[in-house]
Amino acid sequence: MQKKSHIKKKKQQSVKFSLSSKDSILLDKYAKLNDLTKKTAAKKILHDFLAANVTMPEEVSGNQLDLFTPRETDIFDFTN
Repeated sequence: MQKKSHIKKKKQQSVKFSLSSKDSILLDKYAKLNDLTKKTAAKKILHDFLAANVTMPEEVSGNQLDLFTPRETDIFDFTN
């Protein structure tokens, strides 16, 4: 279950990077073992890594318990 955050979601973002020949071979093998394309395999690997290692910032909420604290009011505050 994903936590809600204040980060606005974009539909897609393009990222370009280069792989070494060894990493490219490993990506090919991973894609073939899981019956995926190289692009889909790279997306899955990146998503799984980020989901496991990066925490999403949580929304900062104010102290809502102050809503229930008793207030002392002076009856003369409401007169003109």
